[in-house]
Amino acid sequence: MNQLRDTKGMTLLEVAIALFILGIGLLGLAGLQLVALRGDTMGQQATLATTLAKNKLAELKDANQLTDGADQYIDKANGVTYSRQWTVQPDVPQPALATVQVQVSWRGAMADRAVTVSAVAPQT
Repeated sequence: MNQLRDTKGMTLLEVAIALFILGIGLLGLAGLQLVALRGDTMGQQATLATTLAKNKLAELKDANQLTDGADQYIDKANGVTYSRQWTVQPDVPQPALATVQVQVSWRGAMADRAVTVSAVAPQT
């Protein structure tokens, strides 16, 4: 009987506690993974919005006449609709120049988001 008491090993309670701690750790990692995925999605959306704004700004710089306007872009792959609005402030910062501001907005997973890009363009 003494030999059974002297054996070394883990009890069932120790194994259960170790599994519980492992489970808590894995749940924490799963939560971090979800946060990382959301951040990645938000980053991709912001990158696309910035690209849309810069493209419109380049298009307006090459235009013969600068006017205010708006349009939409639908990202069919991700199901997100981006709204673009641009405003032109003539003779700012000086005559013969105009400040063009392009804002791209979209509905994100947690809140509405927007990106604004501006530049100075020659007036014609």
